[in-house]
Amino acid sequence: MKMSRPFKIALILQSRSSLPLYRDLDRMSDRELEEQVLELLRRMRRNESAVIARMIVRDPTFSLN
Repeated sequence: MKMSRPFKIALILQSRSSLPLYRDLDRMSDRELEEQVLELLRRMRRNESAVIARMIVRDPTFSLN
């Protein structure tokens, strides 16, 4: 998956995962970080609407719908 390391860390932090409480994300290996992001995406696919509804959007967004 082509994501930068800072983007992966930001994705995990915004996902309300409990991982940041127990692990220092900056010290995780690239492989461990990749596994966490893939697991996060798997959870989102399984229950996408519920997961997205709980995510905190930090940047202002808008929709053209």
